[in-house]
Amino acid sequence: MSIFKRLTATFSSRVDQMVSQIENHDAVVEVAIKESRQATAKAKVRLARVQRDGELLKNKISQLRSDEILWTNRAREMAHKDEEKALECVRRRKLCQQQLGQYEQALKKHEGLEQRLAQDIHAAERKLAEMNQQRNLMRTRQSAAEALNSISGVDESVALDVAEAFERWEIKVTESELEVGTVDSMDMLEREFLKTEDKHALQAELQELLAEEKEVGHD
Repeated sequence: MSIFKRLTATFSSRVDQMVSQIENHDAVVEVAIKESRQATAKAKVRLARVQRDGELLKNKISQLRSDEILWTNRAREMAHKDEEKALECVRRRKLCQQQLGQYEQALKKHEGLEQRLAQDIHAAERKLAEMNQQRNLMRTRQSAAEALNSISGVDESVALDVAEAFERWEIKVTESELEVGTVDSMDMLEREFLKTEDKHALQAELQELLAEEKEVGHD
């Protein structure tokens, strides 16, 4: 192998490796399915044409059999009237027989070809259905795998940010709770003072009432 061929082979190998690494498997399969579908459609058109040709052969054979019977009857009819015409009828009868043999042989080969083509189309359709089913299955598996990957593949920094956000949130809530607690403490202290002041006021008022009672008693 020449240096140029070796370099070409090496380059081609590397390109194939690169393509295999970056290829879109779904797209590759889709192209294969499309080509298979087109090939199957062409084969069906070809089969339809073969079947039409087969019908033409059958019609021709049927016509030749009718012609053979016709020339046979004519030869018998002319045998006692006109020998030359009778001989011509026999000659044409033999010609019909020869053509009949050729067409029957052609029809036999044609039917074999039609049968093989129909079997190939059936196999192609079955393979195409399998490819479609396998593609749909792989798409489902890929979607599931991507969904799981998106869930389990969360970036650590993102997870850390979320954790810090929860921590800051908890601190804020705790501060709010402490503020509420302080206000409650202040309210309790104020209530205590108010209670004491109210008690003193009531005691003073009571003393006034007692003093008034004493004054009334002295009078």
